[in-house]
Amino acid sequence: MILATLGSNKLVTTVDAIMTEIFTGVRPDKVLILSEEPKSIELGEVFKAFGLNPQTEVKVLGVGIKEWREKLKEIDIDIADITPGRKYMALSVLNYSNAKEVRYAYLKEEREGYRIFGYVPLKEITVYNVRTGDVVPFEPPKTVKELPKRVEIGIEALRALYNLYSQLGNVDYDEIGDEDKDNMCKFRAGFLRFKEEEEVRKLTSQGYFFLADTNAYITLGERLASLCWNKELGFRLLASRTTYGELLSYTKTTQKVEDPKFFLGMSAYRHIHKQPPVGQEGGSDVKFIEEAKALKKEIPDPLAIITRDQGVKRSAESQGVKAVLLRDWKKGEGDIGQLLFCESFYRDVEIRVNGEPYARILKSKFPEERKVEVEVVKAEYNYPYLLSKLEEVLKG
Repeated sequence: MILATLGSNKLVTTVDAIMTEIFTGVRPDKVLILSEEPKSIELGEVFKAFGLNPQTEVKVLGVGIKEWREKLKEIDIDIADITPGRKYMALSVLNYSNAKEVRYAYLKEEREGYRIFGYVPLKEITVYNVRTGDVVPFEPPKTVKELPKRVEIGIEALRALYNLYSQLGNVDYDEIGDEDKDNMCKFRAGFLRFKEEEEVRKLTSQGYFFLADTNAYITLGERLASLCWNKELGFRLLASRTTYGELLSYTKTTQKVEDPKFFLGMSAYRHIHKQPPVGQEGGSDVKFIEEAKALKKEIPDPLAIITRDQGVKRSAESQGVKAVLLRDWKKGEGDIGQLLFCESFYRDVEIRVNGEPYARILKSKFPEERKVEVEVVKAEYNYPYLLSKLEEVLKG
C-alpha cells in the first residue's frame, strides 16, 4: 500500500501527517513525500517501532499547478494525506492524482499543530476522506515488544504521551499527595491560575516592564513569560540578578535540598532567560527591591515587580515601586506535560490506562535539560520510545 503526503517548509507537519495516518490504521509498504524541492526525512526507526519497513521516497514535482498536474499522473497512490504543504499542492493531488483516497486532518486551533505528534489530543483532530466526506476513525496501533524500555523525552513529548494513551481509555496518574506541592505543580501547568495574572497582562499592554522574585518563578514556572509578553510590545520580563543569585545559592549547594522547588524555579528561569545575569550567589527581599528601584531609574517605561510575598509588596510600594501580589486563585486549563514534569521532581509518577499501569515517569534527573526518563510498563504500547524517536527526527 502506497501512502503519500506533501512536503512542507515545516518538517513537523509532514511527519505529523504520516503519523496521523498510521494512527488511523494505515500500514504502508511505501511512503511518498511529494515536494517542490529535495528534502531529507529519516523515519526508519519510527516505522520499525510498529513493525513497519516501508520504502520512503521524496518525489520532487517542482513548483506550480501545471508541473504537479503533469507529474502526478505518473505516480501510483493509494492514500494521499494533503494536510501539510501549500494549498495548490493539495488541490493538485485532489484533482489530478490517481489516489484512491484523499485525506485531510482538520484541526480547529491550527497554531497548536506545529508540535510533536500527540501534543494535540487526537480527539481534537478529525480526519476526513475528502472525496466522500466521511470521517476516518483512529485506530491506535501497537508497537513491537523488542524496544528499549527506558527513554528520555522532553516536556512536549510528555504531554503527547498522555494524550496518545488517552486514545486507549481513561488515563490517570499518581499525585504527590502533598497539597502544597500538588497545587504548586498545578499552578505551573495552568490548572490553577492566580486572578492577579490578568493584572499582569493589563500592565504589560500598558507598557510596563517586570521583575519577578524567586517564588514567582517557582510557582508560575514558564507561564511567567507568557504573562509578560505583548504582541505589539514584545517580551517585558527582565532578568533579575537578585532572583538568579538566590536560585543559584539553593541549587549549587552541596547540602541536600529537601524540596526541589528551587530546581524547578531555576529550570523555569533558565528557559525564560537564555542568558542569565552574571552576579554573586545569594539574594534577599531587600536586595530585590533595591534592584527594582535602581532599574526603575534607568529604563524609560514604568516597572512593576511580581511576588507572592505580602511583605515584599508592602515594602516595595512604600518605596515607590509598584507590585503585583499573586494571592487569589481560580481553576483553569493547563498543560499536562508541565504538570507531570513538575510532579516527577518529587518521585516516580505512574501513568495508568483504565487502572492498568502503562508507563512510569522516573524521578527527574534532568532539571536543566527539561527532560524526564520514562519506563514503559505495557510493552505493546511503547509510545515513550516512539516519541523519543520523533524528537530525534524533528531535531534534524
